[in-house]
Amino acid sequence: MSTLLLSMLLATIGCAATQVKQVRIDENYQGGRPKNVLVIVVVKQPTTRRMMESEFAKKFRERGISAVESFQALAIETLEGDAARDGIVAAVKERGIDAVLMVRMSGSRIEKETIPGMTITTSYGMPYGSYGAWGGYTAVIGSYPSAPTTQGYSHEQTFLSCETQLYDVRTERLIWSALSETRVSGTPQEEITPFISHITRTLFSAKLFH
Repeated sequence: MSTLLLSMLLATIGCAATQVKQVRIDENYQGGRPKNVLVIVVVKQPTTRRMMESEFAKKFRERGISAVESFQALAIETLEGDAARDGIVAAVKERGIDAVLMVRMSGSRIEKETIPGMTITTSYGMPYGSYGAWGGYTAVIGSYPSAPTTQGYSHEQTFLSCETQLYDVRTERLIWSALSETRVSGTPQEEITPFISHITRTLFSAKLFH
């Protein structure tokens, strides 16, 4: 995965920056609440992978659910290619995992906005009216340009799509998934927690966690 895509994933500005576009739930799932989850974030940058997986795992533990970060059990190379499934299965068996949460990129788009320039004008008037109790009023009779005058400019906003999936280990079925889109802004280190908070809040609202 490129550094650009990685930055797109992580750069969010609070919950408002990430929107969940679609959620799918296996209504026939009868396995109950997961007890021990393996968290896998598929990115190549080791530090970012550890930070994201640790934050996801923290959210599970706050709910009383055990969680294992994949960086503790799997090398990033084992998550790619034909060997990916075998590596995950081995880690699952070794650690008694009953569910796997996987996060990966699914696309990006750029939205361009043009902001027109603006000239600020100042108006002036002349007092008119009769004397006495009737008072007076002011009629504006002219206006002229006044500084500051702003220049128009174009602004590009990048949005990243991300897919988060939860699998049941026993049946190997996808039991929950969400497609989200994040507006890119800020630095990855600052924005990991808001992004994950929004995704996990949506996940924990599903009935399998009740």
